[in-house]
Amino acid sequence: MKGIILCTRCRKKMKKGVCECGNHKCLISIYRKGKHYEYRRDNDGDILTYEKALKRLIDISHAMKTNTFNPFDYSDNAIQERKFELQIEKWLDAKREEVSSNELAPETFRCYRSYERNYFKFFNGRDVRDIEFADLENFKDTLKQVKVKTRKNILNALKSFFMWMKKRGVIRELPVFPEVKGDDSSIRIALDIEDQLAALNNIPIGHRDIIEFMFETGLRPGEACAVKIKDIDLKNRQLLVQRTYSGDILKETTKGKNKKWIPLSDRAFQIVLNNIKQRFDDDFIFINPVTKRGYRQEFIRRIWRRHSGLDVTLYEASRHSFCTQIAQSGLCNTLQAKLLMRHADIRSTERYFHGSVVKLRDIVNMRGNVFVLEQLKSGIETK
Repeated sequence: MKGIILCTRCRKKMKKGVCECGNHKCLISIYRKGKHYEYRRDNDGDILTYEKALKRLIDISHAMKTNTFNPFDYSDNAIQERKFELQIEKWLDAKREEVSSNELAPETFRCYRSYERNYFKFFNGRDVRDIEFADLENFKDTLKQVKVKTRKNILNALKSFFMWMKKRGVIRELPVFPEVKGDDSSIRIALDIEDQLAALNNIPIGHRDIIEFMFETGLRPGEACAVKIKDIDLKNRQLLVQRTYSGDILKETTKGKNKKWIPLSDRAFQIVLNNIKQRFDDDFIFINPVTKRGYRQEFIRRIWRRHSGLDVTLYEASRHSFCTQIAQSGLCNTLQAKLLMRHADIRSTERYFHGSVVKLRDIVNMRGNVFVLEQLKSGIETK
């Protein structure tokens, strides 16, 4: 073992918990490559006791043997620098910069900040290098009242933070993270066209166009709010989806960070024509008659909740229902639906495919019809 434990008062070597002079406070003295180093505090910033000093000295000795010893890592300043609350703020500052450079969605950053404010304080005061699987498991146990999906998001955000620290050399190894099992998410509901139109009739007339446009195109609420006149190709009756809202911030990119053309149905095209008369190319297609400005997604969600008469989210009533309708129409395959939905992964599209109970009943009934036809065919052949 490298180094010795000394009394902070008389500086004699300590072999027990209390020095001969009656003092119990210690310091660690290290001689390394011609230089002396002294350490007086533990990871919590408290003066070392003999037991804590012995543990710290063992850690230092191991670091020397494995050639990972850095004198600064054990200094008071370094220990304070590695406090969880300080590192998490630095991480959030880095994420804020990513938002400014359009590398991170503002809504994602808002979630990170919310997690830090409401959950991550569990680790405040801890040296990030001391946080291990058991600590993370205990943290997970505090989230039992949180929905499973949110629980997963919180731990994924925390893991992203630890990966960031590892890249910067703050921690040497990434701790093992506990797994969140289960799924308590509610089953999404898809509307048929008749239900959509019935709900649309309950919406105030001035706000119907943007909602019906979402029904016809499968656009996300933030994308529908962000469509501008210059995004429409009138000749070919198509729309370039290239921007969206993240919270209240307009982003010149979509959720998938791509720009894609989608066809406009006859009804969607007519809605466009009705809303672009005597307007400029850089204007939003849909103007809120209340604010006289472009819509915000939370506003149209609120309009839907108040007036639709359905216990169905706007996302389910529009984008989710759109994909389900085109899937059940039998007029397109999964790949074509993927293109219309602008999904990067076909597995995302497959999650939108629903088996209507009515359509499934038709299939069940058809098997009986097939049996009868086979019997009739067999009888004809026998004759």
